Amino acid sequence: MGAIAVAARYIMGFFFYFGIFYSAGLAHWMVLKRIAKEVNQHLPDSEQYPTSVWVFSPRSLQSPINEIKLWRLHRQFFRESYLRWLHLATWVLMILFFVLCVQFDRSHSIAHPG
Repeated sequence: MGAIAVAARYIMGFFFYFGIFYSAGLAHWMVLKRIAKEVNQHLPDSEQYPTSVWVFSPRSLQSPINEIKLWRLHRQFFRESYLRWLHLATWVLMILFFVLCVQFDRSHSIAHPG
């Protein structure tokens, strides 16, 4: 029974880091969607970027190339906007907490004699 209590403590730490990583991913998606909506206001209908997750088109937001294009268009249309920096901050958070999650899992996955 004691091993379960010890393992539960480590599992909760892993879920804590994973939860923050997941939240950073959601924040990243929301910021990217907001950037796309603002850019779409200045583009003709045929050149707009779809903001749905379920769209399978060459102009979808899931493509890293389109993220870069959106970044540049947003910088062109909205020079004073903070959304580009928020977009970078969410990328950094996602990477940081992914690394922490993996590191935490590796440091606590060694079988302890007991």
